[in-house]
Amino acid sequence: MSTTPAQCLSIADLQRQARRYLPRVIYDYLEGGADDEEALARNERRLRTHLLRPRYLVDISSRSQQVTVFGKTYGSPFGIGPMGMLGMVRHQGDLLLAETAHRNGLPFVLSGASNATTEAIAEKAPGAWLQYYPCKDAKIEADLLRRAAASGIETLVVTVDVPLHAKRERNMRSGWVRPYKPTPAVILESLRHPAWVARYLRNGLPVMENVLPYAPAGIGARDLTSFYASQVPTPHRWSLVERLRQQWTGHLVLKGILSAEDAQHAATLGVDGVIVSNHGGRQLDRGVAAIDALPEVVAAVGKRMVVMFDSGIRRGSDIAVALCLGARLCFVGRAAGYGLAAHGAAGAQRAVEILRAELDLTLGQIGCPNAADLARDFLWEERGHPPEPADIRVPPREVAADVQ
Repeated sequence: MSTTPAQCLSIADLQRQARRYLPRVIYDYLEGGADDEEALARNERRLRTHLLRPRYLVDISSRSQQVTVFGKTYGSPFGIGPMGMLGMVRHQGDLLLAETAHRNGLPFVLSGASNATTEAIAEKAPGAWLQYYPCKDAKIEADLLRRAAASGIETLVVTVDVPLHAKRERNMRSGWVRPYKPTPAVILESLRHPAWVARYLRNGLPVMENVLPYAPAGIGARDLTSFYASQVPTPHRWSLVERLRQQWTGHLVLKGILSAEDAQHAATLGVDGVIVSNHGGRQLDRGVAAIDALPEVVAAVGKRMVVMFDSGIRRGSDIAVALCLGARLCFVGRAAGYGLAAHGAAGAQRAVEILRAELDLTLGQIGCPNAADLARDFLWEERGHPPEPADIRVPPREVAADVQ
């Protein structure tokens, strides 16, 4: 059943449309987590245990979501975080999301495993941020940073929570394994998604263009992913942060921080910000929910650096909760990815509109007309009445019913 972007009322609606459009192997890559995917579900569940405490009889006739981070004012306190291999979801997926974020006055972080180059993103979306996965070859690192600075990138986001490849069983079962050569079963299932197949046949396997200059001459798109995997991940230490702080003159952010101790150490090394994140549940299945780690990180370094948040956001009210707990800025991944998959650029725009509208409604409903004023006083848990876990009902992640 065909559904327009405007008919999608929630991120869950876009998710259902994404699942219809994408072959299972690609959808599972976008959606999946590590091991039993408990961390993936925990991120969403723990966000929803935080209830909001409204204040009424407040003038909410004018509401603002603006937030200023690293000297730049954004239209809303959320942006689009890094997602790798978006070219498999939609042709030129990185560019489409970057343009969407830029058009809406939101930050965009280009993935270290992107299909677009840093230069192309910087041209289409000035002010974009760049994610960096530490790699084994120091020469590659140095050149990636040189290119980023030359392109006008001001914020480098170093992802530190991928020291090893995770065990992503859903991906293994559906066929997302290097060298990404589809099996007959994968091909047969993909034929049930003719629109995606048609685009794939027209555009071919997307190339990881950002790392192409460092690979052997003449390498194909499929083998290039294996070359990238030979460089990333690599175990790294705090000496990496010290080195990057010396080399990178712009804003330096660590993504994947989940403890006060690590946040404090980052602050002593001159890091400008941290993103409290568990990689969307894609790395350590027994890891703490990112929202549960946020308060201690804020308490430890909230006055010394910019504390941001990602992992599990599906509603505008989730963003409000994270801001109440001290985050200055949030990032969404899958939520934007669903929109991109479902309807391309129009779907990405619809995802932003949904989250922005839900956050605006939440601000009005709780009597906080300015998102910058969200604080722990707006959380019911802070009044000594936390909800019982058994009382929290989280809807199934995937619902089969058609969007009406």
